[in-house]
Amino acid sequence: MRLRVGPFDTSLHVRSRDHHRAICREAALLDLPPDSPPRRWESAVGRFYARLQLGPVTEVVDHAFEAGEPAFAADVTVPDEQVPAALEACLELDNLLGDLGRWARESDADVLSLPQDVHAYYAAFVAQARTQLEAGGVRS
Repeated sequence: MRLRVGPFDTSLHVRSRDHHRAICREAALLDLPPDSPPRRWESAVGRFYARLQLGPVTEVVDHAFEAGEPAFAADVTVPDEQVPAALEACLELDNLLGDLGRWARESDADVLSLPQDVHAYYAAFVAQARTQLEAGGVRS
């Protein structure tokens, strides 16, 4: 199944990637347990990228960013047998996104906030993938 990722704002994708990495660093520095929202988010994003085989998206984004392109789009192929697991990963991230935002606001640890534009980008990225997976992918 072929999925289209984008078009999305290149700079916002890079900011969201930096934000994700910062969450992972802070979770490690705070030695948070595996069941904490930041650790669950870290694991879920890893599963999402693996199940949807999004490695090529990173390359496209990096190229677009270096070239100063305002938007990027990429096609990825998800093996048919991975579609149920990919949908599961989308639903998991949908659920965790709210948990992560609440945790960041309510935690007494000095952790990163979840900026609204990054939150919206995460939600849009996952929603786009989920919609296409449910519909059977992009038609040529």
